[in-house]
Amino acid sequence: MSQKLFLDALIGRDDFEIQDQNLMSQGPHKSTLGYSDFEIPGFFFSSLRKPDFQRETNEWDAEKIKDLVASFLDGDLIPAIILWKYADSFTFVIDGAHRLSAIAAWVNDDYGDGKISRKFFDNAIPEEQIKVAQKARELINKEIGSFSSFKEALYDQASAPKNIQNKLKNFGTRAIQLQWVDGDSKKAEDSFFKINQKSTPISDTEINILKTRRKPIGLCARAILRGGQGYGYWDKFKEQAQEIKEQAQEINELIFNPALVTPIKTLDLPLGGKNHASNSLSMILDLLTTLKVNSNDDDTDGNLTLQALKDIKKTLYRVNSNHASSLGLHPAIYIYSSVGNFRVSSFNSIIAFTQYLTDKKKLNVFTEHRENFEKIIYSSEHIIQQIVRKARQANKAVQPLLDFYIYVLDSLEKNLSVQEILENLPENPDFSYIIQDAIFENNPNFEIGKSFSKNVKSEIFLRTALQSAPKCKICNGLLHQKSISIDHIIRKEDGGTGSIDNAQLTHPYCNTTYKN
Repeated sequence: MSQKLFLDALIGRDDFEIQDQNLMSQGPHKSTLGYSDFEIPGFFFSSLRKPDFQRETNEWDAEKIKDLVASFLDGDLIPAIILWKYADSFTFVIDGAHRLSAIAAWVNDDYGDGKISRKFFDNAIPEEQIKVAQKARELINKEIGSFSSFKEALYDQASAPKNIQNKLKNFGTRAIQLQWVDGDSKKAEDSFFKINQKSTPISDTEINILKTRRKPIGLCARAILRGGQGYGYWDKFKEQAQEIKEQAQEINELIFNPALVTPIKTLDLPLGGKNHASNSLSMILDLLTTLKVNSNDDDTDGNLTLQALKDIKKTLYRVNSNHASSLGLHPAIYIYSSVGNFRVSSFNSIIAFTQYLTDKKKLNVFTEHRENFEKIIYSSEHIIQQIVRKARQANKAVQPLLDFYIYVLDSLEKNLSVQEILENLPENPDFSYIIQDAIFENNPNFEIGKSFSKNVKSEIFLRTALQSAPKCKICNGLLHQKSISIDHIIRKEDGGTGSIDNAQLTHPYCNTTYKN
């Protein structure tokens, strides 16, 4: 599947308030854009902004950008860009941010990894974003030519490649049409939603983010996704802005570090899969919904957002970190499939399960039965697949998966064996649809070739590595390298020394809380 480019840095953002109904669009305005208007810095782009409710510019892949640039150079029909401007303020993009950004990416040689993007992200650009940008540049430069090569050809047209020579005669006259929304800011915002619902529909996730953009859940989602980098929706909170950024950055690292590389060749896996994945925003929004982050109240000073971030971080500390409260839940057992596929439903359900254990004061019960609990989860991939398939959507599978984990723990607490728990599952009314001998292929159309696929490589590594992975000496659950504590076998207060013979590897929670 083609990977999308992140071009959000090329057009800035600004608040688009609607309370002043007297702010009217004023003309006359430009009617077209030529290639020189796309240069950054430049007079046009310096005054251009996306409204704060505009979706992120990350829906196009390299092929779509290449086709748009080719259409521009060939004089093909390109839908008009729709803008709105009031008084002496910025010019806002109502429709066409991707079209503008695509041509600006070509003109400025910035496909999400250039000078403009690096400044926007303070040089903290995800590795995946850099790779996608480099591939896009190679494709477009090969099939169309770089913008700089067109400019250089002006000095020696006879020596320029034929495909560039053929376009130079009309290069200076190519233009994109502009349309302007007349009326106040309320009409401009209404125009945005009408246009985007009819042409390129806004996803449910984007709608939720837009509706809650001034509420803690929306502010947290955007901050966490970019690790506090990029456009600071929280910058208006002067006193809290820096701490919000720092908290979001730490949460991003807890979820997405280290970077996921496939095929999998390490057990040091991130909780949340790839940060640059297309479903990352919806996954984070589902996480915040699961944790009941405030989605009702506007945050006027940043305190609600900051407190929500601290609560989120506290939960993630509990899931997997080096914090003293950490259970150290191993992603390879609880979140990833046997072939190394990240399961977003498992991610959110395990977060919910951790919250359940904390709220119901069952952390010690879980620790006592953890070894068998992990055996069941690891051997229940066919059950998890059936639960997710019945729910049809990842976010709707969170509750039934949570119910499954609670059923397993309750059964272990009743001293049922692993075999009894799995055999009895279909007798539970909530899981009567489970077929115990069901076998599901990840891709029924997949044909086995002579080379090993990424899935096969990941599966053989995980299967082998998990057999020899270290285990906690207290609960006998699997240890993840991000969540290991060195425990005194004989406690210091009981005379234990710091010798290697008195040291053992444990989970932080097992060492600091359960043991004591």
